[in-house]
Amino acid sequence: MRERKIGILCVQETHLLPEHEAQIESLYSKRIKVLNSRDPSRPGNSAGVAFVINKEILNIDDLETHKIIPGRASVLRIRWHNETYLTIANIYAPNNHAQHPDFWNAIVRLWREKNIPNPDFLMGDFNITEDAIDRAPARLDNEQAIEALRNLRFQLNIQDSWRINNPTMREFTFYSNNNSHSRLDRIYSAPAHELSIYGWESSTSAVPTDHRMILVRYAPTNTPFVGKGRWSWPISLLNDTKLLTKISDIGKQSQQEITNLQQHRSESENPQ
Repeated sequence: MRERKIGILCVQETHLLPEHEAQIESLYSKRIKVLNSRDPSRPGNSAGVAFVINKEILNIDDLETHKIIPGRASVLRIRWHNETYLTIANIYAPNNHAQHPDFWNAIVRLWREKNIPNPDFLMGDFNITEDAIDRAPARLDNEQAIEALRNLRFQLNIQDSWRINNPTMREFTFYSNNNSHSRLDRIYSAPAHELSIYGWESSTSAVPTDHRMILVRYAPTNTPFVGKGRWSWPISLLNDTKLLTKISDIGKQSQQEITNLQQHRSESENPQ
C-alpha cells in the first residue's frame, strides 16, 4: 500500500479470526487500520471482507462502518476532504449463482433500512459477469442473477465506468484451472465521479492469490494539489563516514578554487 500509495484497499475472502485482527493491529497499527467483517458461521474458513485504510494518507478519526451482510457486504463511510465524505461498499458475492437474486435484493433492502447514502464506489469479487465479453470462452451467466445485480446498480445509481470507457476491451481478473478466464472483480462508481477517476490498473497482488488486483485513482475536481514535497537528506546517510569524507574533500577543493580565482579572475572563470 505504501509503494502504490493506495488509500483504501478492499479485500475479500479474508478468513480473519479475532486473534488475527489483534495481531495485525499490534504489528501495523501505526500505518494501517483494518476493518474486518467476518462470516458469523465459519469466520476462519469462509468469506470475510475487510477495508484496509492507509493511515499515512487518510485520517481515520471520522469514519463509520455498516455490516450489511456479515462476511459478504460491508460499507465504509469516511471523511475524504473538508466536509466531503466517501461511501464505499466491499462485496464478496456467493459462488452459487442461484443465491445471487436473494443476495443482491437483500443488500438493496438492508441498505435502505440503514438509511445509508448511495455509494460513491462499490467493489469486490462479484463471482458473476454481466456481459459475455467478460468471460473466455464468451458466455452469459445466470439470467436471474444478472438481472438482480443490475437492479442493485439501478437502485444505488452506480455504473461500470471501466466497461463504459472500454466497450470492446477484454481484461480478466480470475483464471481458473480449466483454462477459462473472467472479469469477476470490478469497481463500480457513481456517474458523478466519471471525470474524477483515472489510472485503471489490473495487476498481480503481492499476496499469492488466484485473482488480480484492480486499482483506480480518484481525484475530485476540488481536491487541492499535493506535490512530492521538499527534498530532504536521508537520515541514514548522516552516519556514512565514507560519504561525509568525500563531501568534505569536495568542499575543501571548491574553497581552494574560489580562493585562487580571486587573483586570476576572468569573465569565464570567477567565483560567481
